[in-house]
Amino acid sequence: MNTELPYILAISFQKGIGDVIGKKIITHFGSAKKAWRSKPEELLKIKRIGKVLSNDFGSDKYLHLAYKEIEYCDKNNINIISFFDTNYPNNLKECYDCPLVIYTKGNLDFNSSNKKKIAIVGTRKMTNYGKNFINELIDNLSDFDISIISGLAYGCDIESHAVALKNNISTWAVMGTNLDKIYPSTHKKIANEMLVNGGWLTEQPSFKLTTPEAFLQRNRIIAGLSDAIVVVESAFKGGSLVTAKFANDYNREVFALPGKTIDPLNEGCNFLIKTQQAYLIENSKDIINYFNFDINRKSNQLDLFIEFSEEENSIVNLLRIDGKQHIDIISYKLDLKSYELMPILLDLELKQVISTLPGKFYALK
Repeated sequence: MNTELPYILAISFQKGIGDVIGKKIITHFGSAKKAWRSKPEELLKIKRIGKVLSNDFGSDKYLHLAYKEIEYCDKNNINIISFFDTNYPNNLKECYDCPLVIYTKGNLDFNSSNKKKIAIVGTRKMTNYGKNFINELIDNLSDFDISIISGLAYGCDIESHAVALKNNISTWAVMGTNLDKIYPSTHKKIANEMLVNGGWLTEQPSFKLTTPEAFLQRNRIIAGLSDAIVVVESAFKGGSLVTAKFANDYNREVFALPGKTIDPLNEGCNFLIKTQQAYLIENSKDIINYFNFDINRKSNQLDLFIEFSEEENSIVNLLRIDGKQHIDIISYKLDLKSYELMPILLDLELKQVISTLPGKFYALK
């Protein structure tokens, strides 16, 4: 066991110490163990440390609680990661108010240099408009090295996790509860599926009672972990706009899906766009362009073995970037007559590269 860990946990449990001051104390002494054993007069040299806190600092009750938490986490396959560990998320570490300690479960690849972390947040009262957008977005990003981050809540959150799982994309749930309680409980099945290629993360220790404030605070973690945040359907007030505010504070790019001005569920997104707190997003192409993804990398493993004609390659690239398309749109964009297009589409379908969908739509398999 990391000999520093019990002392880091004890400091994180200490009343009156938040994440910012906790990190400051440990940095000042160069060690959590040294800080814990320091004298009150030494603590008072640190800015924002008062006499009441300094006299209570180092109490055995917090250290005992720390050892109990370590034992609990070991038994339940929960990882404890401190700000000072090398596997602490690099993105999150950039944020001044990031948690001193996080608890994780599953397979979370935080610091892959190539993987892009995309957070998707939005209303719990998701409409078909929001659902279709989330499906289009994630489906068309499935060929790229990404993780999808959300909060496991009803509506846009759980839809994002579910679509990511369907596409075998790593997906992370940032929770406002501790890791022994899945909230809402109806999402337990999906949450468990996430542990194979993704997982859960929280700043709440096992003994901490759930509070409404914890769900708002977890939004800063969603924002901090991410390279970009997409807001899908949000009222003027709500957690999604809180996440967007954190994201702007952390210098993360924010995208918002526009909607009807008369619809309350679109007021938040429209406000973010209007006040230049977010870029307008129409479809997955905006994210692909933003990250400058290599669109020629792959769309399907069959591409490695199939030679395409010039026209076939144009269709494949169009569907790769823009997602499923109606035959008339394909015809217009590629300047091909319908009678010229039909046999090419049929050949691609026979090669098992594309699928014909209801309503004369086509998409890559």
